[in-house]
Amino acid sequence: MSECNFAVALPSNHIREAIPLAKLADAESVDSLWTIETRLTGDAITPLSVYAANTTRIRVGTAGLPIWTRHPALIAQTFATLHALAPGRVVLGLSAWWNPLATRVGLSLKKPVTAMREVVESIRLLLTAEGPVSYDGEFVRLREVQLENRVDDTRKIRIYIGAVGPQLLRLATRVADGIVLNGGHTVAATRREAEVIREEAMKVGRSYEEIDILKMMRIRVDNNKERAIAGHKPDVARYIAEQAHIARSSEADPRLVARLRSMMSWPSSEREAIRAADLIPDSLVESLGCYGDHNEVRGRIREYVAAGITMPMLLPDNITYMRRAVDLMLEGW
Repeated sequence: MSECNFAVALPSNHIREAIPLAKLADAESVDSLWTIETRLTGDAITPLSVYAANTTRIRVGTAGLPIWTRHPALIAQTFATLHALAPGRVVLGLSAWWNPLATRVGLSLKKPVTAMREVVESIRLLLTAEGPVSYDGEFVRLREVQLENRVDDTRKIRIYIGAVGPQLLRLATRVADGIVLNGGHTVAATRREAEVIREEAMKVGRSYEEIDILKMMRIRVDNNKERAIAGHKPDVARYIAEQAHIARSSEADPRLVARLRSMMSWPSSEREAIRAADLIPDSLVESLGCYGDHNEVRGRIREYVAAGITMPMLLPDNITYMRRAVDLMLEGW
């Protein structure tokens, strides 16, 4: 587990505007900065390289690089390059992606747990081997290949898994250095996920405390709590309607989920999301994030920590809320 107590997810878009925040986090000893690549909004590598180049100390990582969109050799090569830019600071976070986005771009998410294991094993092999390596899996095949001009100590690159569901959580506990939990999950769902990790760690003889468990947290520090919650309703409607894995762990009423899906296309338009937001109760939004004044936000973050995570990852939705969230955490929580 890392020594510092919180992380920040920075945007894949609006990169220039976020650079000062990256520098602030670096100067203030925030543990880590993360970029996210789940929807077709922005890639994770471009902003990560910018934030890495503009900082000197802080860890930088991807909180969910899809394993299906890049070959493991390319991922290993990319992170070896990033390691040369920011030695000892780069974290590779992988995700299994989601449907229907994957199928709509012609990819099948067949046997995601097996695929994730093979990707992690093959990347780690490429990053640690001193010469050519081979790997013969169902999804990954390497024949006498190696990273050329590999910089020293790429074996230090830590690998995290963005895990949803018990099977992937168990795999992550066995093979990853850390685990990233989704931002659309309730405290109760997070507690159940932590218990799966704890049980699997005991089975394989691993200490629960040695595993970084980060939890993405949607956060809006605002004295007007109603405004903060209302601002996230379109996003909640969109995520629940479009992403089944979020809908399950959000614990939303199945009738609400069905109605949202019936009235929203895929991908949904901004107009549809705003209209669907009228169906989203305040209580649902509040159960999935941290909203309100300083004390209310701190209280909810503590609930997630008590549920078993080791580090909150702040996930504000714009630069203004992001700066407020960082300032709050730096004051102490």
